[in-house]
Amino acid sequence: MKNGSMVLLVWLLCACTAPIVLKPAVEQLKKKTGTSSYDTVPAIPSGWDIYLAGAYRYGPSIIINGDGSIDAWFAAPGGAYGILQYNDGGDPNSHAPIALSGTNTAAQKFTATDTFRLLGVVCPNWGSTTSNLTLSLYKWNSSYSTTVAGTPLLSQAFVHFSDNARLSLTSTVGLPAGNYLWVLSSPSGTPGVWKYPAAVSGVTNYFNGAVVSGSYEAAIYPSATVSGYWDQVAYRHSTDGGVTWTADQMVLKPTAHTRDELSICDPGVAKWGSYYYLGYTSTEDTRGTDNHVYVCRSLSPTGPWEKWNGTGWGGAPQPVITYTGSPDYFGAGEPSMVVKNDTVFFYYSWNAGGTEDVTTRVATASATDANWPGSLTLRGTAMNKTSIGGADHSDVKYRDDLQMFQAVHTASRLSPNSYMVLWESADGITFQKIAELRDSTLRPYLHNCGWSGNASGHLDPSTPQYISYAYGPNWGAWNTRWHPLDFTP
Repeated sequence: MKNGSMVLLVWLLCACTAPIVLKPAVEQLKKKTGTSSYDTVPAIPSGWDIYLAGAYRYGPSIIINGDGSIDAWFAAPGGAYGILQYNDGGDPNSHAPIALSGTNTAAQKFTATDTFRLLGVVCPNWGSTTSNLTLSLYKWNSSYSTTVAGTPLLSQAFVHFSDNARLSLTSTVGLPAGNYLWVLSSPSGTPGVWKYPAAVSGVTNYFNGAVVSGSYEAAIYPSATVSGYWDQVAYRHSTDGGVTWTADQMVLKPTAHTRDELSICDPGVAKWGSYYYLGYTSTEDTRGTDNHVYVCRSLSPTGPWEKWNGTGWGGAPQPVITYTGSPDYFGAGEPSMVVKNDTVFFYYSWNAGGTEDVTTRVATASATDANWPGSLTLRGTAMNKTSIGGADHSDVKYRDDLQMFQAVHTASRLSPNSYMVLWESADGITFQKIAELRDSTLRPYLHNCGWSGNASGHLDPSTPQYISYAYGPNWGAWNTRWHPLDFTP
């Protein structure tokens, strides 16, 4: 196709309403594939943003409960290992800088439940190159005044520190569990301390010796170096079709010093029996390549989660799908689960370059087996999307009304011409492409979509259903969009 024709086609697709665009495009696919399900391809009416960058909430996994309420899980920015003495309420940008000058002090009392070696307090200085502060750590002694009248365990003057620096005190031997107080004092220049509006149970914050609300941005760490992780899982709940949501809860994080310590992202959630099962992507390669697939379980949608350890639940996590291709490629990850007739259909990306550059594989196991991850059996490549430019992971659901599995993913991802693709399968093993969703309501630069279903991954068009995705032109700064789905023929 010549460039001029391509421009005309894109203009026509964007200019027409969704039903007019979809039916002819799907009709052509029907003639090629023989499928008759094209009349059930959903239209995507106008939606709304449920998260504004900020940072991101991407790769949604969405469960519609029996009462119509919605549980949703997203990949969210990570953090540092340690025990946080602050509460960001799920929004790392909700903090405010508290200026310190003259004889001002800021302090925080906290309880360490185990040995720690490092204390860190995050301090802005409004871009100054001449700001100074002293950070001191005391063992708590009955009251604020008696504590600061004593000798600090550790103290250091920070001279000309950089803006938003983490001022740190390190113990060479480790400090035991107990109650402590840190104090920022002797300010000069334009230093300050970051403070969140939410409080933390068991933590008391002071300004000039008086108790204040909120929580200063501080944390303690078990090791002498601050290490962090890239992603974690955020959860939220809605009772009105996604119009309003509970505040994000960070419900699943990597486990330090284990195989998933770098990141947990791309959640895929289903529930059967007593447990929620959450699959996720992680890697041991700091390039973010050579990924594997992991699974954990919980009695609650918010955790706590027991990670699969290779033979059972709990302890150090081990992959349920191990990538064996070149470590230079993405590898395995981005799981999605459907339960049908007591069989777990476990879908995951397998992106290994060449003819398997972008694919989705499927494995199965018995849903009645409490340790089903240990008996997953590979059934083959379900979808090969290598020829579809900019395709990403597939979210699979089962349509009882059609007796068909259907999968959706984005294409031309992170581009102004991004769209979605719909696939279908009678057996859940081999899929064929049946439609391209190019509704004008979709935002450009979209990627990593997910659509709703019930706890076992079944989608019922007779009840309200939804699709969601992240979008935006700037890497790592993505809004999250939410749309109802219209299954009217």
